[in-house]
Amino acid sequence: MAVKKEYKNVPRNLAVQAIKDRLNIVDVVRRYVNLRRVGNRWMAPCPFHQETKPSFSVDEAQGYFYCFGCQAAGDIFAFYQRINGLEFKEALEQLALEAGVALKSQDFDPKAKQAIDVRKNAFKMHELAKNFFSKNLNSNKNAACREYLAGRALDEKIMQAFELGWSLPEWHALEQHLENNGFSKDQAVQAGLLTRGERGVYDRFRSRLMFPIKNLGGQVIAFGGRIIDDSDAAKYINTSDTPIYKKGDNLYGLFQARRSIAIEKSVMLTEGYMDVLTLHQFGYQNACGVLGTALTPEQIKRLAGFCSDFELIFDGDVPGRKAALRSAEMLLARGLRCKVVLLPEGEDIDSLLKGSPDSGLGKSAFEELRQKAPDGLNFCMRVLNREFAPKDIVAWVKQFLGGLEQPELVSAYVSELSRGLNIEERIIRQNSGIASRETGASAPKALPPRKVQGPNIEEQILAFALCYPRHIKQLKGVGAEFIFSSSRACVFWDKIVAFEPFFAGYDILPDLDDKQKAFCVRSRLNMPPADEEKETLQLQQLCAGIQRMIGEKHNNSRRRLLRETDDEPSMNEILIAENEILIAKRDKLAGK
Repeated sequence: MAVKKEYKNVPRNLAVQAIKDRLNIVDVVRRYVNLRRVGNRWMAPCPFHQETKPSFSVDEAQGYFYCFGCQAAGDIFAFYQRINGLEFKEALEQLALEAGVALKSQDFDPKAKQAIDVRKNAFKMHELAKNFFSKNLNSNKNAACREYLAGRALDEKIMQAFELGWSLPEWHALEQHLENNGFSKDQAVQAGLLTRGERGVYDRFRSRLMFPIKNLGGQVIAFGGRIIDDSDAAKYINTSDTPIYKKGDNLYGLFQARRSIAIEKSVMLTEGYMDVLTLHQFGYQNACGVLGTALTPEQIKRLAGFCSDFELIFDGDVPGRKAALRSAEMLLARGLRCKVVLLPEGEDIDSLLKGSPDSGLGKSAFEELRQKAPDGLNFCMRVLNREFAPKDIVAWVKQFLGGLEQPELVSAYVSELSRGLNIEERIIRQNSGIASRETGASAPKALPPRKVQGPNIEEQILAFALCYPRHIKQLKGVGAEFIFSSSRACVFWDKIVAFEPFFAGYDILPDLDDKQKAFCVRSRLNMPPADEEKETLQLQQLCAGIQRMIGEKHNNSRRRLLRETDDEPSMNEILIAENEILIAKRDKLAGK
C-alpha cells in the first residue's frame, strides 16, 4: 500500500504541488461537470461558455483542463478559481484545507499570522453556533418556531439541506456555549456572533429562525435571523462584516445551488432567505439570494464563474422595478444575459408558488411569468420609457454605454436603444462620444495584419521553454529575447525567464494570465512523449533559427543606421539600436 506524503507547514511556493499530489483534478471537476471518459481524457460541455458539445477536456495524467471552444485552460487551481469566482489565494487556501496541506505561517509577519488565527477561530465558532442553533430547533424549546415553519409549509428536507436553526430567547445562551468550548467574549464579538452594547456583551441573535450562510467551500461564515412573532424588532438581522464575511461578496444558498447552476448554465437570483428556500422546494435548485443588499459587482463576478444567464426575480412595486433596472444594467454591462421576472404587486415568491391555482397563483402562474419575462435590455427600456424624464433617459444611456466592459457590444446596444427609446442613433452616439457609422470619425484605425513568415518561431520558443525549462539558459545564451516581435511575447518571455530558478519545485501556471495559461496548457498537452534525442534536436533547430534571425536583424539595423548616418555602424551601435527597439516594445505594453 502506497504511503501518502506528509505535508505540514509547507511554504506557499511548494504548496501547489503538494496539493496536486493529494487531489485529483478529475475528482474536483466532476463536482461541477458531468465528465465522460473518451480515450485517455475526460470530456464534457464546457462550464465556462454556453454550448452543448463536449469541447471541455480534462487530462488526468497531466492535471490540466482545456476547452477547444473558449480556450479556457489551466490546472486544478485555475478550474477551482474560475468555477467558484475566487482569487488564487482563496483557491489555494480552500484546496489546501481539503487536501490536508498546512500552509506555512508567515513567520516574519506577526500581524499576518494573527489575522490567519482570527479567521480560523471565526470559522470554528460559526460551526459551533450552527450546530447549537440546529440543536435548539430540534429541542422542546422551539414550539413557536416549529409552528411558524409548519405554517410556511416548509419541507423538512429543505430545512435540513440549508441547516436551519433557532436562537434561544436568552441573552447569553450562545455566549455561554462558545465559552464552554474555549472561546472568549472578545473573540465572539470580533466574529460577529455576540454584540457589545449598554447591556455589556450578549447574543446578537435571539428568538429568531436562523439561516446559516456558507462560502463555496461549505464553511459557515455568517447568519441571517428572522423574527417570527409580531414584536417591534427588525424582521431580519444579519451578520455584519467580519474577518471571514463581507455581505456584498457572498450569496445565500450559492453553496447549495452551485452544481445546478453549473449544469443548467443559469441562475435564478432573488432577495430573501425564504424566497430561496421556497424556490428550491418547488424544484428551482439553481436559485440563490443577494443577502438583503443590492446586487454587487463582486456577487456578479462570483456567479459569472458558473454561468452567463441570469434570471432576476423582483417585486413588482416601484422599488422592485428600480432595483431590477440597476441589476440588469450591471449584468448587461459585463456582457451577460439576463431576463427580469416581476412578481404581481402584493405577492412574494412564497405566496405565489404556494397559492391556489383557482386564484391565479401557483407554480403554473409563476411559469407563465417566467415565459413572458422580457430580456434585460428590453426591461430597462420599458422602465425608462414609463418612469424616467427624457433628460434622465439620455443620462442613463450615456452612463450605460460608458460602462460596457466589451467595446464590441456598443454598436449593437446603440441600435437597440435607438429603436426602443425613440432616440436617433446619431444623437446617442454624439452624446456618448461614440463614432458615427457614416463618418467613423472617432473610430480607431485598424492595425495592419501581422506578417507571419514560415513557422512562428516565437511560439515555438515559448512552448519549448514551458515544456523543457532546463533549456531556458541555453535559449537565453543564443539571444532568444532579441527575436520576439510582439510586445506580449516579450513580456511572456520575461516572465518565464524570471521564473526559471523555481521551475524545479513550483509550476509557473498560477502566475500566468488566462491567455498565457491557455498557451501553456496547449503546449504541454501537445508535448510528445519523452525522447531525449528528439528534444535535443528540437533545441538545436531552435537555437539555429534564433541565430539566423538575429543575423537578419543585425543586417536590417545596419542598413537603417547607414541610411540615418551614412557611416558604417559598429557592432556595438547595432546592438544598442536593437535593444532600444526591444525596450520600446516592452514599455509600450507596460503603458510607460
